[in-house]
Amino acid sequence: MDRIGFLLNHYDAHQVPHIVPYAFKLSQLYPEIEVTILTSTIEQKEFAKEIGARFPKHTCNFVDINASLAFELMDPLLSQFIFMRKSAVLRKNIKLLSDFDSLVVPEVTSLSLKKYNSFVKTKLVFTGHGAGDNQNIGSFDSRLSEFSLCLLPGKKYAEGLSKRGFVTAENYAIAGYPKFEAVAPINERKALFENKNPVIIYNPHHHPNYSSWPALGEKILDFFYTNKNYNLIFAPHVLLFKRKWGKGFKLSKKYTNSDNIIIDEGSRRSIDMSYMNAADIYFGDCSSQVYEYLLKPRPCVFFDTLPREPNSELPYSCWNFGLVTKTTDDLEQIIISARESHDKFSSIQRESFRHTFATTEISPSERGAHLIAEFTRKGTIDKKWQ
Repeated sequence: MDRIGFLLNHYDAHQVPHIVPYAFKLSQLYPEIEVTILTSTIEQKEFAKEIGARFPKHTCNFVDINASLAFELMDPLLSQFIFMRKSAVLRKNIKLLSDFDSLVVPEVTSLSLKKYNSFVKTKLVFTGHGAGDNQNIGSFDSRLSEFSLCLLPGKKYAEGLSKRGFVTAENYAIAGYPKFEAVAPINERKALFENKNPVIIYNPHHHPNYSSWPALGEKILDFFYTNKNYNLIFAPHVLLFKRKWGKGFKLSKKYTNSDNIIIDEGSRRSIDMSYMNAADIYFGDCSSQVYEYLLKPRPCVFFDTLPREPNSELPYSCWNFGLVTKTTDDLEQIIISARESHDKFSSIQRESFRHTFATTEISPSERGAHLIAEFTRKGTIDKKWQ
C-alpha cells in the first residue's frame, strides 16, 4: 500500500486550504492509498477538519507532530525574533516523515529533509500557498527545482518559473487553486458592519522591504478612524506583526475601539476569504490575496512605497488591476476615483484571473489527487497535466 503524507508545519493556519483539499480528494478517489495529514498546531488541525467536512466520507488520518519539549518551551521567546520551530519539528519527526512514499508540503522549509539519508526514497511534492505573483519573495524561489514535483495554480506561475529555469517539464503540473474549494464561495458574502457604508479591506504584505505598512499603514488607518462614512477591514498578512522584536512593527490600540474598523491580525476570517468576499474596494501592495478578491472583479488601489525610477515598469502584475498611488494625502478622492474608474480595469482583472488560476471540468482537488497518485506510483507525470 502506498503511503502519502500531507505536512502542515507553520505557526499559523494560512497554508491549510492550499493543501488539504488534495488530501481529502485523494482518499476519496484512491481508497487503496493510506493518506495522512500531519499538523504541528491545534489551529491547523481544526481548520483542516472543517475543510474535510466538504469532502464526505474521506478517510484521511490525522497525526499531531511537534518539536522537542525543550524547544517548545523556548520558542515563545525565540519566535519574537526568528521562526525556528519549523526546522525543529522536521528534525524531531524525520523518521516518521521518511516512512511516506510521497510527502506533500506547501512551503520550501521542508527541503531540509533531503539532507537525511533516511528520506532519500520519499518523493517531495510542493503545492505552494499563493497565486505566484511576487517575483521578489517566496513565489519565485530557485529551490523549487529541488522538489520532485510542483503543483501550480495556473499558466502564469508555470510560465514564470519555467522562464527562470526553476521548474522543468519533468517536475511541474498545473492543478488549479484548491483553496477555492476549501472556503466560502463569493455568493455567501456576510455583512460585517451595522451600516451599509462602503467596505475597504487593507491587506499589506508582511515583508518590510515590500510592504506599504511601514511608510503608510497608520496614515491609512487614521483616515478611517476619522471618517466614519467608510468601513475598514484591516487584515494584513498573518505574519506582519509576528517576530515583533525583530521587525519592530507595532499597532496602536486606539484603532480597536472604532465601530467602523475591524482589526484582524490572523483569525480564521483573515485566511478563509470572508473579508475578501465582504469588501467593496481592495487596498494593498503585493499580496497574492488580491487574486482571491478578484474571484469577483472589484475596484483596487495599490500603495507604491518602493524605491524605483518614475515611470518605470510596474514591479507586480497585480498593479495593473487598479489605481497605483504613492500617497495617502487624499484617500477619499482615491476611493472615489477607484470606484469611478473600475470599468477600465475589470477586463484586465478577469483576464489575469484566468491566466493565474486554471479552471477545467475537473476540480483542482481532483486534478491534484490524480497527479499525486500518478507521480507517487510512476515517478513521472503525463504532459496532459501541463
